[in-house]
Amino acid sequence: MVSKPQIMTSKEFSDYAELPENAHRFLELIDGEVIEKMPSFTPSELATMLIFYLRLYLRDHPIGRLSAPDGMYVMDDENSFIPDVGFISNERFGARPDRAVLVPPDLAVEIKSPTDRLRAVRRKAERYLELGTRVVWLVVPETQTIEVYTADSDVITLAADNLLDGGTVLPGFSVKVSDIFAVLKD
Repeated sequence: MVSKPQIMTSKEFSDYAELPENAHRFLELIDGEVIEKMPSFTPSELATMLIFYLRLYLRDHPIGRLSAPDGMYVMDDENSFIPDVGFISNERFGARPDRAVLVPPDLAVEIKSPTDRLRAVRRKAERYLELGTRVVWLVVPETQTIEVYTADSDVITLAADNLLDGGTVLPGFSVKVSDIFAVLKD
């Protein structure tokens, strides 16, 4: 007999995630189901590169806030996501939260880890859009590509010689894809 996973609301999940035994775990709530994100060095290193370039941009264009791989966003009553990098505009940020931002990020960056199935990460990128995120960047270390998801167009795959830009979410932001993956060169 296969048991069904326990379905939680975002409020129940918040209480569960704050239990002492969960203090050092990265937990997300996806469609009511608790999912544990496994830490991995390469995705973390790529996240630092994106944060570096985004922070430089935001220094000159203070239009919002960044979150690192432990920043949580309550997407709706059954979904609380932890993007590897998140950006939320000042207009939508509101008051500084104690724990999670109570609205979806404007930009979510998901970096495929060695334990992720690409299909599942792509499905999550689409889910971000359905729940109100404006842009998702899916970083795929194995192919050194970045897939750009927006609600109003097909997915665009960027290779090393392409520029990743911020579109209407981060106007004027751009970085060469190869500069992000340069950290992987030994």
